[in-house]
Amino acid sequence: MTDSSSESDPEMAHLASELIQAKMEANKFTHLLRVGTFQLEIAPNEKIDVREFFSETLDKLMDKYGDKLLEIDIRTAMQSSGTMHG
Repeated sequence: MTDSSSESDPEMAHLASELIQAKMEANKFTHLLRVGTFQLEIAPNEKIDVREFFSETLDKLMDKYGDKLLEIDIRTAMQSSGTMHG
């Protein structure tokens, strides 16, 4: 007795392949801004000028925190898991 879900489906395999390819392409083209312990990663699209976005972000951070932005607290950096979601 076989389970119908174990049978190969060429259309499903093609869709899975396209999904995996899209995820791989999306992961390749992210841009990362890291200053001190602040980190921002964005996936660009046609509506985002990455250079302008990062420049504006950096200007705002410098206006708010000044030179303290460049200071690194090792304890805080060590607690970070290095991922966006903790």
